[in-house]
Amino acid sequence: MPDIIDGKYRVIREIGSGGMAHVYRAINMSSRKVVAVKMLREEYLNDQEFLRRFEREAKASLALSHENIVRAYGVGDDNGVPYIVLEYVEGKTLKDLIRESPGGHLSVQQSIGICSQILDALSYAHAHGIIHRDVKPQNVIVTNRGRAKLADFGIAREVTASTVTFAGKNVIGSVHYISPEQAKGLPATEESDIYSAGISLYEMLTGTVPFIGDTTVATALMHLSAKPVPPRELNPSVPPALNDIVLRAIEKEPGLRYSSAKLMRSDLIRSLSHPDGTFARDRESTESKTPGRRMSLSVYAWISISVFTPILVIFLAYLGFVNHWCAPKEETAAVDLTEATSQATMANVTVTALPSASPAGKRMPTVMGQRLDDALKSLHDVGFTDIYVSTEYVENDPRAGTIVQQSQMANTVPNTAEPVYITLLLEKRGKYKADVAFMLDIPENDSRVQIVYRTSSTNNIDYSVILYETVRTKENMVSISATLYSNDPATRTLYLLVNGAEVRTQDVKFTIVE
Repeated sequence: MPDIIDGKYRVIREIGSGGMAHVYRAINMSSRKVVAVKMLREEYLNDQEFLRRFEREAKASLALSHENIVRAYGVGDDNGVPYIVLEYVEGKTLKDLIRESPGGHLSVQQSIGICSQILDALSYAHAHGIIHRDVKPQNVIVTNRGRAKLADFGIAREVTASTVTFAGKNVIGSVHYISPEQAKGLPATEESDIYSAGISLYEMLTGTVPFIGDTTVATALMHLSAKPVPPRELNPSVPPALNDIVLRAIEKEPGLRYSSAKLMRSDLIRSLSHPDGTFARDRESTESKTPGRRMSLSVYAWISISVFTPILVIFLAYLGFVNHWCAPKEETAAVDLTEATSQATMANVTVTALPSASPAGKRMPTVMGQRLDDALKSLHDVGFTDIYVSTEYVENDPRAGTIVQQSQMANTVPNTAEPVYITLLLEKRGKYKADVAFMLDIPENDSRVQIVYRTSSTNNIDYSVILYETVRTKENMVSISATLYSNDPATRTLYLLVNGAEVRTQDVKFTIVE
């Protein structure tokens, strides 16, 4: 173990060692900040191709800045040994957390909360063109406050300690979590990461992975052909909807899995409020895909298009020529009639259409007076993805059950880049309550502090329910405590937001009000 790395980092102790890297807890000697330094093992130093990949991926990881990803601060070289300087995260690996949990597995709510954070990290990475390739509980660190951080971006996508040679190819990924396509030695995709996240969720819920063979090759083969035991059969407390989500995520065929981490996360949140729903099973597998992704055509299809499209264009042009010059003169009236009908239709559209607010012509809808599901759909249809719902309570008001306030004025250009807030009027408080307390720092005067939980509508539209809201002045180590009410006794993951940014999470069980 080195004492000082690159003259910059004083090593405190080794905190991890894998098949290709050592990780040290160290102090940045100039800033006095505690960091983690990951250094490549000596046996890889003469592999020039791997060194190039290591450098390229390490630098790429510097672009990933997300609350659920272990941040990379820099890269360097210590006497020919490359290293990456990482955020030091105090906590346990998800693997250790599962092993140490009562019953050998996590609760349903805790599993959903952690997996949702992993999917948030993957969604961000995928949007930046990075596939992790080695998502597993060993690569997830969970802090004492419940924050999950995905580690090993960069190096893990090239080589891991558990790589296996199968069918004459190097398989990238840990064998118990690799996707079927990785087991075949094919390139990893976003769906490969989703498969590995699904296997990790399976382990959170059951305490075991679905495929365990006598050898690494036997395990890889099981990913290709073996049918997993549904997690609900191993842990009866797993709700049917969550069981379906796991099985969909670990489908053998990539096209049958979730097409994005965001979609899987949305179903996870929805399962909290609809535990018996069949939405994960019912949804068609032919969901819309991100352009440039999986739906690529075969070589033969491209050849067919290249050869026959010009022929088809020439043929249609010929038909148009014949129709124009050879059509009898009597058909002119029919053409005029069509044009007149078209003009009349355009006139009707002009009378009823709203003035264009944007190239898409979207205007802020009026949601006041609408039921919640209808209001959410209206907001979603114009492009809002960050929707917050607060509640007010009244008695004997005919407006109960409808929206009575919206943060953006109707019939204006909607600012979909900002959150939209709506207020739902209800007749009475929920009959379940929970007492919560958070310790935090208030960063500035007039900071907006909110406690929310996240869920989905019957139309599968994500939104956040505001349970508590206040404005506080700047102060360190403040205790925010409140009694929260809910209409159902589900255990929920609550998020503490300060000025819209998530700073704490807490799993809370709601109990009936006596």
